[in-house]
Amino acid sequence: MSERQATVLLMALRAAVRQYLLYPPGHPALLQLIDETRGAADDLARLDPAGLAAISLLGDSIFLGPSVLPHASLEFNGLLRQMQAVGLDSITFAAPVSAGDVQELAAFAAGASQDLPAEGTIRLNERPFSLDHDEEGTGFGGIRRSYARSLDVLRGIALASQTTETFDLTGAAWAVEQLMEQSLEHPAASLLLATVRSHDEYTFYHSVNVAILSLALGRLTGVPDDQLPILGVAAMLHDIGKVGVSPSILQHPGRLSGEQWGEIKLHPQEGAQTILAAAGPAQEVASVVALEHHARFDGSGYPQVSYRNALHFYSRLVATTDTFDAITTRRSYRRAETPHRALRVLLKGSGGMYDPDFTRAFIKMLGVYPPGSLLLMENGEVLMVTQVAEAGELPAAVLVRTQAGELLDLPEPISLADRTIIDQLTPEDAGVEPAALLEHVGLESGGD
Repeated sequence: MSERQATVLLMALRAAVRQYLLYPPGHPALLQLIDETRGAADDLARLDPAGLAAISLLGDSIFLGPSVLPHASLEFNGLLRQMQAVGLDSITFAAPVSAGDVQELAAFAAGASQDLPAEGTIRLNERPFSLDHDEEGTGFGGIRRSYARSLDVLRGIALASQTTETFDLTGAAWAVEQLMEQSLEHPAASLLLATVRSHDEYTFYHSVNVAILSLALGRLTGVPDDQLPILGVAAMLHDIGKVGVSPSILQHPGRLSGEQWGEIKLHPQEGAQTILAAAGPAQEVASVVALEHHARFDGSGYPQVSYRNALHFYSRLVATTDTFDAITTRRSYRRAETPHRALRVLLKGSGGMYDPDFTRAFIKMLGVYPPGSLLLMENGEVLMVTQVAEAGELPAAVLVRTQAGELLDLPEPISLADRTIIDQLTPEDAGVEPAALLEHVGLESGGD
């Protein structure tokens, strides 16, 4: 059973759980989500000869049977935490799955009901294996766990910033240290992991991606080792002011009104104030980055600053990585662009919107085709780039879709030599998620 089928189920279940508190139980919109979840659960269970599909929630990971789902564990980290919070550690679906059981599961996971599925087609907490079966020792388990725990830290900071609670930045500093340690061991893997997207919690996932990319760019441009944690915290918290912006504005599908755009443009100041109130010694620079990350190199952005030629070094660095990740992520109001297209946008804005030194360094760091790039070959194959190419060399790649259009569950290493690239695809166009393939690629730290 593949991660793709499990992802369909988890996506439907997440939507049903999220909407359960918005609609009464008999509302048509909720009933449709319940039916989609039921169908996905039934399809997944029927892939097994016994008609059973066991989803287990162990620590930071989601398992299907005995196999970890690496991408789903991150993409659905919010759902994972939500289900763990109500005491769920496994869900077993037995075909044919009933809509009544799905509705009771969604209500229970949403914290709206204490009733458990009663028809027997969904059984809770029948864990098929113990916690010591977790993949703590796998090569990419560490970087993935660091990513997941960074999301936890950001959720905690966001919650605290929206209440009267006091907090400090210790958690963010700890999360950055973990990301630094893991990305040093697996630099190519960490860059590839920065392709993880979640449209439900865009701000949090975007913030972790920007932190990973900024740490890598900071190393390349000579930021001293003892200053990298400060840069990482600044990058991770650059968008924290958005937690106060209405979700209806952040997810608005069309052009924003003047009033809505005005609220968006306040998030740098809001973020700076939030960080400054919580910052300890030497952490104040994070508030500067939050304030300046949209100010732009030529002063054309927001908020307008009188010292446009002296934006902080870290602000100019984070503006580069922030833009790249934002362009390559699908939003409610526009489709995602390819990494190659994002680099072209940065290059076009170099010297105007973006610091030309950081633009050049960033392109050098990622290469013409950054890790996670999906390349369409002349013969119809789709390859995914897994490592940055050395000067004059072709990047390492794996085959993810054959000439016949078959998507491979286990990507195969393949050479770009004697192949002609005709286009670059987005994950949506290719029908794959680069990060979902991460732990199947087989990269070794020594090859990074």
